Formats: sequence, C-alpha cells, structure tokens
Amino acid sequence: MDKFSPEKYDGWYETPFGRLCDRLEKEAVFSLFKPKGLVIDVGCGTGNYTLELARRGVKTVGIDSSFDMIVFAKTKAEREGLKPNFVIGRAEAIPFRNDVFDGILEVTTLCFASNPDLATAEMKRILKPTGQVVLGELNTLSYWAILRRIKVLFKKSSYRWARFFSLRKLNGLLKETGFKDLRWSSCLYFPPINSRWFLKRWGVFENTGKVLSPQSGAFIVVAGTK
Repeated sequence: MDKFSPEKYDGWYETPFGRLCDRLEKEAVFSLFKPKGLVIDVGCGTGNYTLELARRGVKTVGIDSSFDMIVFAKTKAEREGLKPNFVIGRAEAIPFRNDVFDGILEVTTLCFASNPDLATAEMKRILKPTGQVVLGELNTLSYWAILRRIKVLFKKSSYRWARFFSLRKLNGLLKETGFKDLRWSSCLYFPPINSRWFLKRWGVFENTGKVLSPQSGAFIVVAGTK
C-alpha cells in the first residue's frame, strides 16, 4: 500500500469540505462514545481523534504503525499543549497487556489492516471488562466507496487495497469477537463533491439520506461493550 503523507492527509481537514466531513463524523462517533478513564486510539494517524479526546480531558494513547504519522501527531499535540501518549504498533499486535483500557476508538484503520478479525480480537483483549469499543469505517454500500474504487483504476491511491465494510459486516465483526450491546450511527449522505453549491446544501442531502436510506451513509460507526 502506498504511504499516506502526514502533511497531505492532515491538509484535507483544513479544506471546507474536509472540515464539514470531520465535524459530522465526530458527531456520529461521539453520539455513541462517552469516553472516560484510559482510552486508546487505534490507528491514530496524524492524531485527529487522539487530540480530540485529549481536548475533552480524557487520558489517551494513540497508536499507529507509521513512525512519520506518530511524529506528526506528537508535534501537533505539543503545539496545543496537550499530552497524550503515542506508541508505534500494529492493530493486529497491540503492545499492551490484557484488560488495560476503559475505551477503544478505531477510525478508518480496519480498512487497511491485513487481518481485521485479529485486530478486533486484539482490541477486545486489551479492553477492560464492560469497556467500550467504537469502530468508524467507510461504508462499502455508499457511492463514496464506489467512486473511490473507480478512481483507483485511473490514479495512484492509498485506497487501492482498502477494504470497505457494510454496517452488517462491521456489526458481525464485533458480534463474532464477543462484543455485546451493539449500537450504530452513520453520516455523509451527500455527494463527495467539493463545491460551494453542495457545501451550502449538504443538510438537504444528509437529512433525506437518513430518512430514505439510513444504512447508506459513507461513514458508519458501530459501538459495543466487552
């Protein structure tokens, strides 16, 4: 898989379209996730959610397999005066003992994991009894995923080897691993078109999509309890 550039990856969040998507995704995540205690952000990348958790006063650890991403995230945290901890490691072999964390957050990491089942089992292993896990992934049943698949046929992209999930598949992954009390949320029903016209009217598409086809949002979130 081609490596993400931390600067390029993070720069997307500075665009009007990126800021909107980030806001809606976080609303979907935190509508299900009420973090407390010690939380780990699996596949933290440039620290988008790690820093958000730290801003909310949560003791947080960010883990990622990319040294460049970890350095970038740590630098961002230092600029804000935040003090989350960062560790280099893979989701399939998380370097912590059993029953350590009160909460686990994973956003768009399983889609790049070599073994999503093993990664999910690792998350359960390091989670305390009654702890909560929240997975946020790209929906294979959305037209965002369809457009990404078409795009990689003509342009080099890190998403060439990505594995998208349906809500049913993501639910099943947690259920098969032994998680219970499953709940879900979704967002991003509007077309992935970065234009002023769509940005002004995103709410119409979002509200309509939630009513007519609630499971087709481009971003899906599933939460469960150990």
